Amino acid sequence: MPVIPIPRRVRSFHGPHTTCMHSACGPAHTAQLVRSKYNSFDLYLKSRWMYGFVRFLLYFGCSLFTSLLWVALSALFCLQYVGVRVFLRLQYKLSIILLLLGHQRLDFSLLNDLFIYSMHVTMFLVGGLGWCFMVFVDM
Repeated sequence: MPVIPIPRRVRSFHGPHTTCMHSACGPAHTAQLVRSKYNSFDLYLKSRWMYGFVRFLLYFGCSLFTSLLWVALSALFCLQYVGVRVFLRLQYKLSIILLLLGHQRLDFSLLNDLFIYSMHVTMFLVGGLGWCFMVFVDM
């Protein structure tokens, strides 16, 4: 088995020393070299073109997918930012109304921490996907 995989149609060429071995054997074992209607360089060009096209489709699809994810996560981050501002105003107004009515103040610290942690995760994902998108575009 050769180290470099050779297409099946090109294997009819037995190597550089085949003609020497045939001539050394004399007329007893005169085997003709197998000719192929395919030129190995044409096969190389076709496979190289197909490889480049498949590689382009793979990179283009991956960059398109990561760019769509990046846009979605950026929109989610903006919505989280606006949502936190709205939710903090709602907390403030709700706390004032509850204090005026004489009720106990609600504790929103766990909910606020969850909002902030989710914004951090979204921000890390936006940065990472932006980097992945630029890697695919650069290729």
